[in-house]
Amino acid sequence: SRAAVMDLKTFTVKDIIEVPNTSGPHCAAFVTENTEYLFLPTRFSVPLGHQYASLDEYSEKYRGVMSAVTFNEKAQKLHIAYQVALPPWSYDLSDAGKKISKDWAVLTTYNTEEATTNLEINASQEDRDFIVLFNWKELENMVKEGKYDNVGGQKMIFPEKHKGGIYLVPVAKSPHGVDVTPDGKYFIASGKLAPLLTVFSFEKAFQAIEKKEFAGERNGIPILKYESVMEREVNPENALGPLHTQFDDKGMAYTTMFISSEVVKWNPETGEVLDRVPVQYSPGHAVAAEGDTVSPDGKYLVSLNKLAKDSYLSVGPSHPESMQLIDISGEKMKVIQSSPVDPEPHYGQMIKADKIKTVEVYPKDENHPNAVYNQKDARIVRKGNEVHVYGIAMRSKFIFDANAKRPDVIEVNEGDKVVVHLTNLDFDEDITHGFAINQYNLNMEIQPGQTNT
Repeated sequence: SRAAVMDLKTFTVKDIIEVPNTSGPHCAAFVTENTEYLFLPTRFSVPLGHQYASLDEYSEKYRGVMSAVTFNEKAQKLHIAYQVALPPWSYDLSDAGKKISKDWAVLTTYNTEEATTNLEINASQEDRDFIVLFNWKELENMVKEGKYDNVGGQKMIFPEKHKGGIYLVPVAKSPHGVDVTPDGKYFIASGKLAPLLTVFSFEKAFQAIEKKEFAGERNGIPILKYESVMEREVNPENALGPLHTQFDDKGMAYTTMFISSEVVKWNPETGEVLDRVPVQYSPGHAVAAEGDTVSPDGKYLVSLNKLAKDSYLSVGPSHPESMQLIDISGEKMKVIQSSPVDPEPHYGQMIKADKIKTVEVYPKDENHPNAVYNQKDARIVRKGNEVHVYGIAMRSKFIFDANAKRPDVIEVNEGDKVVVHLTNLDFDEDITHGFAINQYNLNMEIQPGQTNT
C-alpha cells in the first residue's frame, strides 16, 4: 500500500510514501489535469488505523479510503493532503476528468453488498453497483473550511457527515474499468460480469446534481438516477467480459474483452462496433499511445493479456503471459507482435519518446559535499570511530585513498561506523559502476558522473 514517484530524467525513484488506512491502491494512480493531486483509492476496505475488527462488524467498522496525495516538485516529496472514508466496498479502477470535467473524477465499485465471505457469489447479488463521482475542488475546499475529522493524524472526510462533492452513479454489477473520453464529455464503465459497456454523460450528471434529481442515498451519499446520467448502453454481439477502454486520435474506443479474448473497436458517440481482433488470451488492461490523454496518438495499442496457455516455451508452473502490440492506425486493427511477460501485465502508460528528456551522464556538481572529481583527492577521513571514505570508481578500479600504500583498500577497526561516498569518474555513456559489501546486504549503483553514498 505504497506509492512512488519516479524522475523521468534519470528513471530513478525519488520518493515512496506509505498510504495509511488502505489495502492495495489498485484504483491508482490517476492524476488531475495539472498534477494538483494524485488520487490513490484502496482496492479493499479495512478498519481505520488498521485496527482489528471482526468481519461481523464489517459494515460498521470497515471503510474504503481514498487518498489525495500532493507532490512537491522542488523538495521531491509526496504528501497526503487528505483522505475520504468511502463506504466499505471494493474499488477497482478510476480516472480523472478532462476539459469540461477536469474538476471531477470517477471510480468503480463492487461488493456494495458488503459481503465478507464466499465473495464471488455473495458480492454479486445485486444487479447494480456504483461509480463514485466526485469533485476534487469541492473536497479541497471542505478541507480548507475544516470539514473533516482527524483520524490517526490524517485529515479524513466522512461523506455521511461532511456533505457535498461526492455522488453515486448506478452501473451494471461488478464493473472493472471506468475511462474518460479524450474530450472529457463521457465516462465509460465496463461491465465485467454484465456483457455491456455503459456510456455516461458528465453534462447530464452535472444537471442532475444541480436539480438534485436523486434516487435516495446510500451510506450518506446521494445516488443519481441511472436514466438521468446514462447516454447509451453498448453491447457488442458475443463480446463477453469488457474490462478496460482506451482511445485513438479520432475519438474511437478500444475495449478489452476478458472472456471472449478480443479487443473491440467502437464509436462512443453512436455505440456502433467498427472492428474486433482476437488476442491470446483473456486481456485485462490495454494501453494505447497517449490513450488516457486529451490528444491520443492513434497509432498503437498494447493488449495486456492475463493468460497465455501454450503460446511460449514452458518454464514451469508459472507460465509467461503475453503482451500484444496492435496497429490501430487504419480502419482494421492488426496484431503485429507478441511478447512474453511476467504474469499478470497490469495497467500501463505509453507516451511519445520525444517527451522524455533523460540525463545520460550526470553533470559535474562542484558544490556536492561528497563528490571527488580528481583521483588524487580520494581520501579517508576519521572522526573518532566514524570513518568517511571519499572515493572514486573508474574503469576498472576503485581509489579510496590516493596516498595509501594500497589505494583500493579501506581498513577500519571493528565497531567503526563507516560511510562510503563514491563518485563515478567515467563521464561516458553506459559506464555504470557498482559497489557492494556482500555480507551486509549493501549494494549500490553509481552512474556516469554520479556521486552515491
